[in-house]
Amino acid sequence: MKIKMLLLLSVLTLASCNEKKEQIQEFKIDVKTEEVSENNYKVNIKTNFPENTSFTIDVQRDYKRKNSSEQYAGEHYSEFSTLVKNGEINFDFKADDSKWINDYKNHQKENGNFDKTLTDIDFETVKDTLEISVLYTPMGEKNEENIELIGKNGEFLKGDGMEKNGTFNVFRKTIKIYNKFKK
Repeated sequence: MKIKMLLLLSVLTLASCNEKKEQIQEFKIDVKTEEVSENNYKVNIKTNFPENTSFTIDVQRDYKRKNSSEQYAGEHYSEFSTLVKNGEINFDFKADDSKWINDYKNHQKENGNFDKTLTDIDFETVKDTLEISVLYTPMGEKNEENIELIGKNGEFLKGDGMEKNGTFNVFRKTIKIYNKFKK
């Protein structure tokens, strides 16, 4: 009888070791900004996501185009694959509205003949805020340790910021900071 109990206990122990460990920790992202000089910002992101987790970061200003009710975004900063190091991500950016306006005007000039949605910017609708967005998506994740902790499809993601996105989960933190629009 003792042998059968030991054998059963050994089998149960081995079976539980082979199961994936479900993540019970809630993930967090905290974004702090500092204007170091006029329109120049330092951004510090603190997170408990695993080391070398890859994030997409965008800084944008919302606006509308004439004859359109859709919202668009003028891009001030964008980075597709920024890695967490020691629980942090740091970057600098300059809020330069003339750059995204000129980029849009060039795009409009090159494509306006066949894309009639490329109407002029409605400058009355441009927001006096910048939106900083930090996004984690498990799609394309290569780090095996992160896949084990977060799940291949983000199934272990928990916390304020987790969003269902079709067949997988993402984690997003977005903040807005005041920055007067300058044409």
